[in-house]
Amino acid sequence: MIYELFDNQDGTTTIKANFTDEGVDLYGETTVRGGETEALRYLPVFEADLRRNFADIFPIPEMLAPPEGGVTE
Repeated sequence: MIYELFDNQDGTTTIKANFTDEGVDLYGETTVRGGETEALRYLPVFEADLRRNFADIFPIPEMLAPPEGGVTE
C-alpha cells in the first residue's frame, strides 16, 4: 500500500491510499480529526477496512504445499 497525508489546515488530515504497488486498482481517501500522529494511528484501521471491504479484488494468497512425506520429528 502507498499512502500520502495532507494537512488540511483546519485541524484535520486527509489520508489517500492506493494499492497499485500490489497490482490492485483501488484508491481510498478519508479524513481524520487531528494531525499526522492521529492519521498514522488510524492508517492501519483504514487499510484493514479497505482490504476487507474490497477483498474480491485482491489476489488470493497461494497456499504452500506440505512437504512430501509428511511431518517428521
